[in-house]
Amino acid sequence: MIRRLIATSTGEPQDVLRLASVDDDPPPGPGQVTLAVHAVGLNFLDVSLCRGEYPVRPSPPMTPGVEASGRVIAGDPAWIGREVVACPALPFGALGETVTIDADLVVERPPSVNPVVAAALPVTYQTSWFALERARVKAGDTVLVHAGAGGVGIATIQLAVARGARVIATASSVEKRDKCREEGASIAVGYEEFESAAGEVDVVIDPVGGDLLGRSLDCLAFEGRLVSVGMAAGPPPPVDPARLIARNVDLIGLSWGSRYPWARPAEVRAAYDELFRRCATGELRPSVNRVVPLDQAPAALADLAARRTTGKVIVQVTGFNEEAS
Repeated sequence: MIRRLIATSTGEPQDVLRLASVDDDPPPGPGQVTLAVHAVGLNFLDVSLCRGEYPVRPSPPMTPGVEASGRVIAGDPAWIGREVVACPALPFGALGETVTIDADLVVERPPSVNPVVAAALPVTYQTSWFALERARVKAGDTVLVHAGAGGVGIATIQLAVARGARVIATASSVEKRDKCREEGASIAVGYEEFESAAGEVDVVIDPVGGDLLGRSLDCLAFEGRLVSVGMAAGPPPPVDPARLIARNVDLIGLSWGSRYPWARPAEVRAAYDELFRRCATGELRPSVNRVVPLDQAPAALADLAARRTTGKVIVQVTGFNEEAS
């Protein structure tokens, strides 16, 4: 028997997720591997999955958890015993003691990056990496990062600064704004204040949505780019294309986890190599808010949904030995 969090209906994570003991996974099929899961990074998309609001909507029963570190224990012989990071395919997420996944979706974890840090990388840093790529961010650009103290926000600040950009970040509290500045933002302001930068922002990275998206469009400079990567505050009001035309700006949608690992595998692996390298040199510093056991994941997701966290919350599922860390 193995333990796994399972949602049998849709709703708030703390209401619908239950820790269950289930039969061991069936043997992995051709081209698949099974991981003993070390750690899982939590994301707002896990909240959206539980609510039934994520663009990819698996029907219950469903296990969330889309970024994990672990050791391969079954499947493709070439992978057995290797330490990896992986993004499981829904509805069979990683919030359990094991997960079976296509071997094409796992990447070997270098010893220089420990399992907890590795579990903070896949969704947040890959989303930020490709958002900045899609927005063509270069040295000297001014980048406005919303929810700058969240997982994606911190990753985006660090990666934008590494590109030589100037970062303006938004956050909801003094403590979170201090965190944004600590991570490299030149300016950190509340959500009611960022419009004072209107006309000087080259790029906006927005994981919040809601009415913030429209307000952010109005801040863009000539030929500015807004990348929408999430809707933590709900769907934004419709945007009239004429508004984009008149301002000569781009509105870009990006959902890394739903397409990129399959549609751009070579680029994703190259991004992992660069992220691992930058973590090893200290250029990137995944910010782990706290580490919780598996049975506390629903409450941690509730905190994430209520914006009571900064950085990443990591679920440690099983122990790992010194060789794994």
